Amino acid sequence: MLGIKQRSTNKKNYTAEVEIVAPIGGAIVPLLILLVLISCVAVIQSSHKSRKLFGQLQDLRREAMLLEEDWGRLLLEQSTWASPDRVQDMAIQKLKMQAPKAREVKMVGGYGKAG
Repeated sequence: MLGIKQRSTNKKNYTAEVEIVAPIGGAIVPLLILLVLISCVAVIQSSHKSRKLFGQLQDLRREAMLLEEDWGRLLLEQSTWASPDRVQDMAIQKLKMQAPKAREVKMVGGYGKAG
């Protein structure tokens, strides 16, 4: 900052000069400008990183939805393959199995409350 000189005269024609100087010598303004520029760069970097991470989050959410759909299809396929009617048909056709007749069934006792 520039110093301000002030002249005053009194009745006896004496001239007094008073000089007022900035307390830090004018170095605070460039320092503040530098700090503002540094904070601007930090804000720009932070918002760029935030946008980049948000894009990655959206990609991961989309992938999670696709995996959930695949999981649902696999569960449906598993329930189809393991249905009791299909298991019985496979046992009869491929393994030539058949249910025992009532007179061939023997009850085994001695276990639990019934025996």
